[in-house]
Amino acid sequence: MAPPAPKPKLNEDQIKVLHAFLDTVIPELSGQELEDFVRENSDGTNDEALRAFGKAGIVNQNLVDRVVEKIHSLPPEKIHELGMVFKVLSTKVGTLALGGTYAEFPSLTREQRGQIINSWANSMIAKLRIFARAVVQLASVTYPGADPEMHSERFTSKDFPVYEFIEVPPEGLELSFDVVIVGSGEGGGVMAAELLKAGKRVLVIEKGHHYPHNELTLVQADGIEKLYENAGSLASEDGALTVLAGATWGGGTTVNWCASLQLPYYVREEWAKQGLPYFTSAAYQKSIDTIIDRLGISDKHLKHNKPNCLLLEGCRKLGYPTKDIPQNTGGHQHSCGWCGFGCRFGEKQGTMMSFLRDAQNHGAQFMQDTFVDSVLIHKGKAVGIVGHQNGRKVTVKASKVVVSAGSIHTPVLLRRSGLRNKNIGRNLHLHPVCYVFGKFDEKIDCYQGSIMTALTTVAENTAGQGYGSKIEVPSHHPGLNSAFIGWKSGSDHKRQMLDMNHIMPLIVLSRDRDGGSIEMGVDGLPRIRYSVSNHDTASLEEGIERCLRILVAAGAKSVWTTQRGVEPFIVNPELGHDDPAFKSYLAEVKRNSVRVGATTIGSAHQMGSCVLKCRSGDFLLSAAWEAAPKALLSSPRETWEIKDLYVADASVFPTASGVNPMLTTYSLAHSIAQFMINAELSAKL
Repeated sequence: MAPPAPKPKLNEDQIKVLHAFLDTVIPELSGQELEDFVRENSDGTNDEALRAFGKAGIVNQNLVDRVVEKIHSLPPEKIHELGMVFKVLSTKVGTLALGGTYAEFPSLTREQRGQIINSWANSMIAKLRIFARAVVQLASVTYPGADPEMHSERFTSKDFPVYEFIEVPPEGLELSFDVVIVGSGEGGGVMAAELLKAGKRVLVIEKGHHYPHNELTLVQADGIEKLYENAGSLASEDGALTVLAGATWGGGTTVNWCASLQLPYYVREEWAKQGLPYFTSAAYQKSIDTIIDRLGISDKHLKHNKPNCLLLEGCRKLGYPTKDIPQNTGGHQHSCGWCGFGCRFGEKQGTMMSFLRDAQNHGAQFMQDTFVDSVLIHKGKAVGIVGHQNGRKVTVKASKVVVSAGSIHTPVLLRRSGLRNKNIGRNLHLHPVCYVFGKFDEKIDCYQGSIMTALTTVAENTAGQGYGSKIEVPSHHPGLNSAFIGWKSGSDHKRQMLDMNHIMPLIVLSRDRDGGSIEMGVDGLPRIRYSVSNHDTASLEEGIERCLRILVAAGAKSVWTTQRGVEPFIVNPELGHDDPAFKSYLAEVKRNSVRVGATTIGSAHQMGSCVLKCRSGDFLLSAAWEAAPKALLSSPRETWEIKDLYVADASVFPTASGVNPMLTTYSLAHSIAQFMINAELSAKL
C-alpha cells in the first residue's frame, strides 16, 4: 500500500458556512441578548464572569482552524459529504432546499440559522438529525480546561521512562528482527515484554506519536486531537455512533480510564461452551493474575468522588447491587479526572509505564509515526512487514509477525496483506453507550477525583442470556458536557453550561449481542459499519430507565436523557420515583427509544472483528486461534491462513466482554505469548 493520496480540503466558501454554523452553536453574545443572558443567570455577585462567558464565542477563541483540521482528519468520503452540504448552503437555492429560506446560510441571522439546525435535529430524515448533532459536537471540542495540579509535585517528583525511536532516512530503511509487533497498546505491549524475556529480538511499531509526560497539556482539545483516532472524529459510516479509540504510543492504555475488571465468569463459561475451554482453565486465570500483579490492579485504595458516591447511594436506596471497580494504578490511590487526555503523573499503569518499559529494559527497539501497509507473506508464511514513516518506506524482515493494531485496524491490515476469508472484519462489538443526566443542588464536579470507581450490575441480564448493561460514572469535562446537552440556541446552550458543576452523568454500557463489521475503504483504511440492533436497543432502554431511577433516588432535582424531543423531568422530592408523573416520563422515554440520529450513542470499546463464527453460534475459526479437529478450537496460536502470523488484541474476543475490556485484552495477549513461547520450546525437543 502506497502512502495515502492527499485528502480533499474545504474551500473558502465551505469554511465560511462552517464558520456560520460554529458561530450559531457557541456564539459571541452581544447587545440585548448578552444583557438578557447576564440578568437571567445572575446571583448578584457574578455579573462580570457571566458577561465574559457570554461574550466568549468559538470564533473569538480563534478555534475555527482547529475544527477545520478535525474535519480534514476524516475519511475522504466524509470530508466530501460534509463539503457538499457546506457547498449547497453557500448558495441561496441550496439553503432554500435544505433550510426553507432563500439566502446563503452565512448571511442569515443567528436566530434563523438556529431554527434550521433545530429543524434538522427534529427531522424525520436520519441524515439531517445526524448532521445537526455533528455540528454541535464539532463545536464542543473547543472548550478549554486542564488539570490545575498538572505542574504540582505529583508531576515533578516522578521518574518517567524515556523512549528512543528509529527514524527512517529519506532513502528508506531495511531492518531485521526475530519478531515485529504492530501496535503498542495492551496486546502489543504485553507481547513485546514477554517475547523479549524469552530471548527474542523485538521491534514494536506504532502508527501514533509518543508524547512524553511533560508534553501532555491535559487541555481537552489537545488531548483528543493528538491522542485519539481521527482526532476524536471517528464514527460509524452512517454517523449515528461516535467511536473513541486511542491512537498514540501506548494505544488505548494511554487515554483510557483506570477501570480494570476481570472478564465475568459467565462470559468465560459462554466462551468455553462454544469451543474455547481455555477460558475456564487455571492457565488463563494465571495470565490474569500476572497482569494484575504487574499493573498493581486493586480496589483497596479507591477514593470515590462525589458522583460515584451518589451512584452508590442511589443504588443502596433502591436495593440495586453494586461493586467497586479495581484500578491499574500500581496499588496506589489515583485521584485524577484527566486520564482521558493522558496521565501526566504516570500513576496510571498503561503500557508506556509498564510493559513497554519492561520491553525497553530487555532491549526492545521502537518505531513511532509508522504506518504498516501490509504483512509480507512468502509461501504461506509471514516473513515481515512493509510500511512507511512520513512517506519514507521501511521494510522489516522477521521470523514472526504479531498484529496488535486493535479491532478497527487489525482486520484491515490482514485484508491489505492478502488474507481473503470473507469473515475477517465481521462480528465487531462496540459496547454502545448512552448518557443519562441528573442535576443536583449541590456541586458534583464530575471531572474531579478518581474516574469510574463503582458500578451497578442491576441491568446486566436484560434478556436472561447474559446480555444487558453496566451502569457507571464517566469523567465529564466541559467539552463532553457541551456535546451531550440538548442544543436549542446559542444562549440556551451557554445557560446549560453554567450548570455543569451541578450535573451528574451516568453511562449505560451495553454488552451488545449483535455486532457490526469493519470494512476496507478505497483508500485501504477501515470503515465502521454498525447499527444498534433491536435486541441491543432493549438493553440500552432498560439501562436508561435504571439510571433515571438511580439519579432520582440519589436526590437529583431534574433528570434527562439525550433523546431529542424528550424534555427534562422535574423531580417531586416528596414522591421521588413513586411519582405517577415520573412513571409517565419513563414510559415516554421508552416510547422514544434510541432512534438513529435522535439519541447520542458512543463507544470507547472495540472488540471482535477477527473472530469467525458459524451460523449455529459455535466458534469455528479465528485469526488468533488454532483450528483443532472437527474445526473446534483449543488454544490461542497463529492465524489459520498464514503460518507465523499472530493476532493479539481485542479483535480476537469471541463476543463482547460486557465489562471494560482492558484487563481481558492484556491477559489474552499474555496467554498468546505463552503459547508462542511453549510451542517453540516443544518444537526444539
